[in-house]
Amino acid sequence: MAGSNLEVDVREQNGVLVVRFSGRLDWATYMRAQDVLLDHATKELVGVVVELDELVAESPALLVLFDVVWLSSVRWPGISLSIVVSDHRLRSTLESRGLPRHIPMYSTTAAAVGAVVRLKHEDRVDAPLPTCRCLPHVAERITERACERWGVQAMLDVAPQVAVELVSHIEDDSPLALLLRMRGDKLSVAVRTTARLDLKQWHIMRHNVASIAVCNFTMGETPAGGGRHVIWALLDVPEDSRRPPIHLPETAVFTRQA
Repeated sequence: MAGSNLEVDVREQNGVLVVRFSGRLDWATYMRAQDVLLDHATKELVGVVVELDELVAESPALLVLFDVVWLSSVRWPGISLSIVVSDHRLRSTLESRGLPRHIPMYSTTAAAVGAVVRLKHEDRVDAPLPTCRCLPHVAERITERACERWGVQAMLDVAPQVAVELVSHIEDDSPLALLLRMRGDKLSVAVRTTARLDLKQWHIMRHNVASIAVCNFTMGETPAGGGRHVIWALLDVPEDSRRPPIHLPETAVFTRQA
C-alpha cells in the first residue's frame, strides 16, 4: 500500500498481524497511517505488531498516532498492540521523548510476536447483515448460535437482545456487520457501521442495554478506518454459567473455529 511517500506492508506471522511502515510520516500522511492501523487493528488475529525501523517521522510528536490506536484497540476488540524498533538511535530518541507513551517496545519482531498473550477459548464472528426489516432478527439469531457454540448459557437471554438493540439504533445506508468476540470471561457484541450516533441516541441505547443486561457491561465506540466505526457492548460472563460448547454445523457466518 503506497502513496504520499508512505508505504504499508501487512503480513501474518504465527497468528499475529505484522504491519511494517516505511517512508515518511508527516502531517500529510498522519491520518492515513492512523486510518490504516485502526482498520487492521479491528480485523485482528490475536495481536498487532508494528515495525518502525524504516519509518522517518517529520516530528516525534507524530508518533502519538500509535498511542491513539493502542487506546482504541485495548478497549475494543481488546487486543495487544506493540512496536518493533531495532535501530538503537531511533530507540533512544523514542525512549528519551517518552513516545509512544503506552505501547510495549521490542528490539525484534520475533520477540514482539512471542510476547502476544494468546487467550484460551478465543473466538469470533464477523457477519454481514441484510438491509431489510429482518435485520434485527438475523442479528439475534446469529448471536444466539454464537452463545450456544461458546457454551455461555447465561448470555442466551442477554447478548441476542443487546445485538437487537444495537442494530435497531443504527440507520446506515451501507450494510452493517455484526461482530461478536469471546475472550476469556468477556463477550462483546458490536456493529461496524459508517453511521454516527448523537448523544441522545447513545443515552437511549445505554439505558436500554442496562435494562437488558443482568451482568456488568461497558459500551463504547472505536474508529475502524475508512470512515467506519465499531459500536460495541462488552459483557461480563459469569463463571458459573458456562458449560461445554455445542458443536454446531458449519455455517458461513462463523470464522476462526477451533
